[in-house]
Amino acid sequence: MTNGELVSKLAHLRNISSTFQDYRGVATQVDAANIERILAAMGYDLEDDAGLAQRAMQLDQQQWQQRLEPVVVLNPLRGHDLNLYLTRDECQQTGHWRIECEQDAPAREGHFDPSELTQTGDYWIGDTEHLRLALPLPLDLPEGYHRIYLTLAGQTNETALIVTPATSFQPEPMARGDRIWGTAIQLYTLRSSNNWGMGDFGDLAELVDTLADQGADVIGLNPIHSLYPISPEHASPYSPSNRSYVNPLYVVIEQVPEFQSATDLQQTLAGVEMQTELSRLRDQSMVDYTGVSALKYRALKDLYRVFRRDHLGQGTDRDRAFQAFVEQQGDPLREHATFEALLTHFRQQDPMAWGWPCWPEAYQDHHSEAVQAFATEHDDDITYFQYLQFVADEQLQAVDRQTKARGMRIGLYRDLAVGADRGGAEVWGNRESFCLNAAVGAPPDALGPNGQNWGLPPFDPIKLKAQGYQSFITLLRNNMRACGALRIDHAMALLRLWWCPPGESAAYGAYVYYDLYDLLGILNLESQRNQCMVIAEDLGTVPDEVIDTFPRAQLYSNKVFYFEMADGVCTPPEDYAQRALAIVCNHDMPTVHAFWAMSDLDLRQQLGMFATEADFQGERVARSKAKQAIIDALAAYNRLPDGISSDAGKVPDMTLPLCLAIHRHLAACHSQIVAVQLEDLMLINAPVNIPGTSDEYPNWRRKLTETLPELFSKAAIKAFCQQLNTLRGDG
Repeated sequence: MTNGELVSKLAHLRNISSTFQDYRGVATQVDAANIERILAAMGYDLEDDAGLAQRAMQLDQQQWQQRLEPVVVLNPLRGHDLNLYLTRDECQQTGHWRIECEQDAPAREGHFDPSELTQTGDYWIGDTEHLRLALPLPLDLPEGYHRIYLTLAGQTNETALIVTPATSFQPEPMARGDRIWGTAIQLYTLRSSNNWGMGDFGDLAELVDTLADQGADVIGLNPIHSLYPISPEHASPYSPSNRSYVNPLYVVIEQVPEFQSATDLQQTLAGVEMQTELSRLRDQSMVDYTGVSALKYRALKDLYRVFRRDHLGQGTDRDRAFQAFVEQQGDPLREHATFEALLTHFRQQDPMAWGWPCWPEAYQDHHSEAVQAFATEHDDDITYFQYLQFVADEQLQAVDRQTKARGMRIGLYRDLAVGADRGGAEVWGNRESFCLNAAVGAPPDALGPNGQNWGLPPFDPIKLKAQGYQSFITLLRNNMRACGALRIDHAMALLRLWWCPPGESAAYGAYVYYDLYDLLGILNLESQRNQCMVIAEDLGTVPDEVIDTFPRAQLYSNKVFYFEMADGVCTPPEDYAQRALAIVCNHDMPTVHAFWAMSDLDLRQQLGMFATEADFQGERVARSKAKQAIIDALAAYNRLPDGISSDAGKVPDMTLPLCLAIHRHLAACHSQIVAVQLEDLMLINAPVNIPGTSDEYPNWRRKLTETLPELFSKAAIKAFCQQLNTLRGDG
């Protein structure tokens, strides 16, 4: 039997909460057994009382025995004091601090008298009293990544010092209150006569021009993170191999500079066999990732051979651009490329070697001698995978420049997934920062009595801080490249994550808390440095700390029309939050057509996702009420199209006029950004994703039904865009 007192103490030290507010706003007690499962996932042996007591004592005492924390983040929302840990005896001496600033900024220094500092805590270890003191630092320290050295009693200690701004970056149009519109897309769904069977950066460039012509200012992308090159059917953008890098399948082969000298590839591409296969891939209603991947990676190999022959190591402009990219990306890119080379190597030996947990043990540690030896022997393979990121980055950068040239007030916004797949490059290269035996998810709610387990290992808050938040910083920097805004999926993760224990549903989980002000401060710093605004996806049960803090940091909220209803009434447009991205629905929700037809409920019923028939019927009743609320809202604002009944029950089908009316109603809202999904303009019924499913439904594959020229040649769509311009220009 476990020692309840020890478990409770350890849970407190590891920031595992024993209570939370559920989706109804009801205070809920977490089962003690759930907390024990999370502690076990963290690596604690709950049957070893002596060992557990020792580890609890170490956790409790560790910081008090070190003068400085492993990293200090100064966030103005919290203050400019540094926590200093001294014994009572050490407080009798005068100390000295010195800050070595980055980028050759002048060093700062000063003296302090511990006896004059504010005491914020104390702790006894044996007969020695340890104090936590607040050391004020200058308010005018330059923002950035510095080091602070503290000398007292002849002993010098040092730590990383990160000085952050209070707020995220605000583009001038957003700061002055402009109201804009655009679209949010799954890039792979775009159709064209040029792509290789899935949307690519060329299609994105066409979309930029098309929407800029219509007056749009923002294009939101699904996560374009790197997936598994050996497992193309692992297609979820929210379960990537590495969030810091880009999926090379979005590269336009013909636009890579090496293509001009790749005569063999040009001949292959012009051949009947290749053109026949490309036509087949383009015509599919679902993305054939296996087919697309086979063609693209074969072509990318050909392009790399040309690059190696004509440029690599030869000092050409192209070579210098590549070397600059590799140097700027540093060790994280090298580790990512090494992982992909190892992945390919072991997959050739064993078709079941899907990720690093299947590799020989010596290769599972990215620091091992075996990995270093492999990297030396396979340097060309590693360079190839670095090259893939180089060409993907330069094409994405080109699209970003295009948005600016077209005068789009935000341009691209990218999407940062909440986690990475356990077997992928990101976790392998940052194992020190993750808890591999847990997974993130969401607690039970009305639609999911067992909650949601997303299968993605979480950052361990203690390990993440111990490494100076470097993994988090790399994620932000790389995802703020080539865009005007970054949407952070499940942004409540800055404060807390619902951890699920191994082998159990999310119903057996609990919330683990992170240092909100540390993570938010770093987010604001990278936002300002990259001039990239932040959209914090805050859907679901939002804790008070987030409600209070995110607006103060000037993060943009996310408002979904489907959710903006209470007691059978839609939120009036004028009551929407100003600093927000508003959208009718997103990738996890039914399209407007499906919502109205309730076909999403029928599909979930067919897939066995309702616990009882009563639950299914209850959802249909709730949906009918929501539809009536929408009709009432449109009627109240004189936006109900001609011929549409005021009784939702007499409007069985979604029509284009009704769909556009709903979007016009949302476009009149107070929120500064409104996004329209292209699939809704095409009245597509099939969802792109059904949360809670994997093989039961072909998630992340469904394409759009029309090309961009086909959609935007329609008079109704062009008129709709002009109406959006009028509605959004009123603010």
